[in-house]
Amino acid sequence: MNSHIKIVKVSAAIERDEFAVKVSHWKLLLETSRYYEIRGEEGPVKRIYKEKLNTVVDETKSYSAGQLSCSAFCAEERINEMQIEMLRKLQLKINQYMNELHLNMKAIQRQSICPEDFNQPE
Repeated sequence: MNSHIKIVKVSAAIERDEFAVKVSHWKLLLETSRYYEIRGEEGPVKRIYKEKLNTVVDETKSYSAGQLSCSAFCAEERINEMQIEMLRKLQLKINQYMNELHLNMKAIQRQSICPEDFNQPE
């Protein structure tokens, strides 16, 4: 199973008002019917299952400091497609956070205490 596929890792990150995309090329070491074994310029060998290729993975464990990120391993010819998919995924994530924050704000507003409540004798 010797293919000529060139595998890259596309990473997208938003930090505050900056958006960056990084593309790194990985060397194909072994291909089986189920997975690819690949290696970046540095670091250990990684096994990518074929069904996970071209799949965007959310790398943000928790939202803090205005930073969100995701990545995907893909064939070199699908870089642009993965970048578009990552933009969509990050936009959906931001919309989800905005909706959750809006709900939290409504909950706080429902609990607001009128100043005259403090002035009443007990």
